[in-house]
Amino acid sequence: MVKFRFTAFSVVFFFLIAAYQVGSPPAKGPVPTISGAQALAAAKKITATVALPGVQVETMNPYAHSTTQIYPTWKHVIEPLVEWDWRKKQIVPILAESWSNPDHNTWVFKLKKGIKFHDGSEFTAADVAHSYTRIQKDSDSKQASSIAHVDAIEASDPYTVRLHTKKPDAALPFRLAQRFITNKAAYDRLGAANADKLALGTGPYKFKDWVRGQWFVLEKNPGYSHSDHKPTVDEIVFRNIPESEVAITSLLNKEVDIISNVPPESARRVTGRARIESARTINIMFLGMHSSVPQFKNKLVRQAVNYAIDRQALTKAVLKGYAYPMQAPVGPDQYGYSPEISPKYNHDPAKAKQLLAQAGYPNGFEVDFLVPVGQYNKVKDVAEAIGAMLKAIGIRAKLHTQDQDSGFAAIRDGKAGLYIFGRGSVVDPSEYLHQYFHTGVTKRLEFANPKVDAALDSEQATFDPAERSKLLQKAMSLLMDEAPVAWLYQYQGLQGVSNDFDFRANPGEDVYAWDLKPKAR
Repeated sequence: MVKFRFTAFSVVFFFLIAAYQVGSPPAKGPVPTISGAQALAAAKKITATVALPGVQVETMNPYAHSTTQIYPTWKHVIEPLVEWDWRKKQIVPILAESWSNPDHNTWVFKLKKGIKFHDGSEFTAADVAHSYTRIQKDSDSKQASSIAHVDAIEASDPYTVRLHTKKPDAALPFRLAQRFITNKAAYDRLGAANADKLALGTGPYKFKDWVRGQWFVLEKNPGYSHSDHKPTVDEIVFRNIPESEVAITSLLNKEVDIISNVPPESARRVTGRARIESARTINIMFLGMHSSVPQFKNKLVRQAVNYAIDRQALTKAVLKGYAYPMQAPVGPDQYGYSPEISPKYNHDPAKAKQLLAQAGYPNGFEVDFLVPVGQYNKVKDVAEAIGAMLKAIGIRAKLHTQDQDSGFAAIRDGKAGLYIFGRGSVVDPSEYLHQYFHTGVTKRLEFANPKVDAALDSEQATFDPAERSKLLQKAMSLLMDEAPVAWLYQYQGLQGVSNDFDFRANPGEDVYAWDLKPKAR
């Protein structure tokens, strides 16, 4: 390693040049005059830059999005009561100290004391009640469905929150792991828009700067101490780099420190100044069949689509082995999985044609096929392969690509007839199963089946983990038979990491600053 001897002048020069590096957001206004001591301190500051390929922070309203990639970004600043710990394989406390169920319709959370927001104000139960109420009632909220059946939110005392649900909800803590707490006092004093601009949270990082579609910059909160998320870098920059080859080049040029969704064919390029870290992800890729398409109202057609797809060819040929075929709504790393979930859909074009004919479509039909691009590896290539497989049984799918933002908006609003998409951050599958398959919860499929509804309601009402797992498996077997979607595969997530940091990939593909450990330089 080349060693440098810094004089006061050379440190100042180094800092001025560093301010204009490609990997950093451009400075606003003139570069200030600084002393040699200040420059030395700045030169020692450790900044980590994370390139994200898909949807970035879209708005300073933290509840006005429902994209799983944005949750980890916001979690640096604003925190949940609890979270899922990948190492411990359990829900662990963050802002909460403990939780209990006096009855099956009530959750009581005891809060940690002494936690401060970034402006020095105290965190209390009033902030939790405010945040959950806003999630439910804010006109811009896209997270309301996750706690829609919480019908009473009460701050019993400054450190106790009681949530009452319309019906039993055993999986509620898993969903609360992505419901973040903001500052009620700032909201009351300034109004929603101005309070959101401050982004006052309790997290290990404080908000510093944001330009929509470009970057989200955070600086460490030196007083943070209430969880294991101790800040390890002084500043973290989340940058939007949608093109994978540009992201790889930026990593190799040391302009960024971590990138996600490295294409399998490009993995060998990530050597020298960087390396690949990988893990089987819990992102679930599927083909959605919306009930607005008349043919998809027929279960036989939906089953035909499932038999038409060669999942082995998608994972081995298109994705070069960096993916795992799915024959159930969840994979082996997710709660409720069982290899006994059935029926299975092996690739069988002849059976698919037979089912289409039986449904009254011997000559097939045409359908628009939406493909959101920008977040999922080789998704357009996968979609083209699926299009060919569907064409082989008579379904003529017309591909339409859209950017991730507008594509997801169309899916969320029920305006996509056939689409390929992913559902990330699925540890406990209850939220995602209700979100897509329970009658009336969202518009993403507008699938409705009383037996599925009853099965999903039963699993939510069961608090014994072993019994609940069996009920989830029953619900998922019903869904496999009804086939409202075709489950496709889970990625082997490939992340490029600078050799300046230790980092281990996790199944959620989340990137947190506290997991980036700077190496001695």
